[in-house]
Amino acid sequence: MDKNLTFTDNEAFYNQLLEMESRNEEYCIDTGTSEAKNLPLRLLHHIGISKDEVAHVQHKVVEESALMHDFIEPMIVKFNEMTGKYQPARGYEFTVQAEDYDTIKIHGRPKAAVAAAA
Repeated sequence: MDKNLTFTDNEAFYNQLLEMESRNEEYCIDTGTSEAKNLPLRLLHHIGISKDEVAHVQHKVVEESALMHDFIEPMIVKFNEMTGKYQPARGYEFTVQAEDYDTIKIHGRPKAAVAAAA
């Protein structure tokens, strides 16, 4: 059974995610945002999904400048990855759910559970 989490962009939330992933638990994150451009880079880097992929599920377009999207955000991610602030989830598979096209939920589950279910 997956655990429902409400997203907060703070260190305690990410520590909770890492702890749950170390125990191989499934979880569902309710981001509380309706636009892909408002999702924080740290969360997107952790789950390995881009803003474009989230917007595609919502049948929307990411509304931000190409300079920001193509150059500045990737540099921020690389810098934070090198300093150890951003940690990608390892051994997890994520799906984005947007039932009403205005809410974004992210479902994470261990890859071992996915292989066993197939």
